[in-house]
Amino acid sequence: MMTELRLPSLGEGIEKGTIISIMVSVGDTVSAEQPLLEVETDKVVVEVPADSAGVVTAINVTLGDEITEGTPFITLQSEEDIEAPIAVETLSSEAAAVAVAAPPVAKVDTKATKTTEAKVATTTDLKLPSLGEGIEKGTVINIMVKEGDTVAAEQALMEVETDKVVVEVPADYPGVITSVLVAVGDEIGEGTPILSIRGEMAASENEETAAPVAVEEALPQPTATPTLPKKTNIPIPAAKLDSGKRGFRASPLAKKIAREIGITIADIPVDQPGKRISVQDVKNYAKQLNQNRATGAQLPAMTLPDLGKWGSIRKEGMSGIMQATSKNMTTSWSQIPHAWLQEKVDITYLEKQRQNHKQAIKAKGGSLTITGILVKVVAKALEDFPIFNASLDALNNQLVYKDYINIGVAVDTDRGLLVPVLKNADEKSITDIALELGDLANRVKQRKIGAADLEGGTFTISNLGGIGTSGIFPLVSFPQVAILGVAASQTEAVWVANQFQPKLLMPLTIGFDHRIINGADAARFLQHVKNLLEDWFMWNI
Repeated sequence: MMTELRLPSLGEGIEKGTIISIMVSVGDTVSAEQPLLEVETDKVVVEVPADSAGVVTAINVTLGDEITEGTPFITLQSEEDIEAPIAVETLSSEAAAVAVAAPPVAKVDTKATKTTEAKVATTTDLKLPSLGEGIEKGTVINIMVKEGDTVAAEQALMEVETDKVVVEVPADYPGVITSVLVAVGDEIGEGTPILSIRGEMAASENEETAAPVAVEEALPQPTATPTLPKKTNIPIPAAKLDSGKRGFRASPLAKKIAREIGITIADIPVDQPGKRISVQDVKNYAKQLNQNRATGAQLPAMTLPDLGKWGSIRKEGMSGIMQATSKNMTTSWSQIPHAWLQEKVDITYLEKQRQNHKQAIKAKGGSLTITGILVKVVAKALEDFPIFNASLDALNNQLVYKDYINIGVAVDTDRGLLVPVLKNADEKSITDIALELGDLANRVKQRKIGAADLEGGTFTISNLGGIGTSGIFPLVSFPQVAILGVAASQTEAVWVANQFQPKLLMPLTIGFDHRIINGADAARFLQHVKNLLEDWFMWNI
């Protein structure tokens, strides 16, 4: 018999708690009163024991879940269903002798049992896994299965669009879809139940057979003691369990203090994956927020007036990418004191060389663009000016220098601005960069770009030259400290050797974090980029 354990009362006046520890796994045999979970309330940490003995067949919650009294959290199969029945088939030699001398058997049971292999089905809710670092929610845009469908392990079940990418959600194990718990258009977060899957598991069951077996009943004669089969755990193809809430780990006291002072603990930045957030981290973050409020760095959103008073209006929801861009740009503008410098670069010779080499790159499947050349040139400049590849840790008053150079390239899409990142650009040739940029651009257009392709940038290039603007003042993307903006090239008259000559000039703008980069450093960096571009013949294709 299956038993569903539900959360008991956590104490007088305590309505809910957060799961901070799961002390058993699917397939474990547990005894009555054995601790199963630890639940942290706003007052204490409570151990939740088992109501009865049995085998864990399903764990219906994950670390970080907030649960209330009555919430089902674990399913047990009782021990009576698991133990194989005792079959008396052979006797010891002494018992056999007694049996021969005994009076006739009083009764014959025409039924005996034997152990056979069977299948026991269990239904598990599949929950939305992590969608990527820093991604809290997404919108269901495609459901690829329906109720009654049989699915295989790792088969794609649905597509969820986040503010960065479209993520396919796979099945954790094979089974039959018993219900679809979400609909297209629903906004869901990590841990949201999305589908119920009924999967099969191996178990022992008793099957009656027709072979008669004599059973001693009338005489109190000594018989051989049968050997009891050992209890075995039921092998269950369990869904993959979370080892912890993805995104952050925090001590109970840190969580308590964060709640008391009104801080969302998931917003606290950590300097390395999986780091446990401490009380001091909470205090440092609160201090930084207070400093920002004191300087007016972060202002609350303004409420719109009634714009319909003056005429008809229409409202349209922002896409996930637009919302993410809005949030990131607000962070960048509020956290980073910006400054900009501009320069015009003579690319007359570079453009001639680019045209000469275009076909060779095209034959390899790529496209030799100004952006690709800029990636290579900027990578070289970052090697020579490492502070432009650094980040500022304002909480600890430290500069973090990176030994890798990953350059993001802003791409305009019908969904909004995306910035795929070309990793280790300093180690690649211009041909390699051209091929990789082409592949990234295609995957962006096809909505096949992965979250990993959008992470880890150390510097960004935003090229609006193809649209035709004459100038650009881009915002630095936090936690980077600089960005290069590129506008449309134009042929202008330049005074050279006592006469005007037509030159193709490309406007560049360096935007930078003025807390750690001063104007003179920015001017030298921009001049270095200019010199590299004008001496482009030095670079190998």
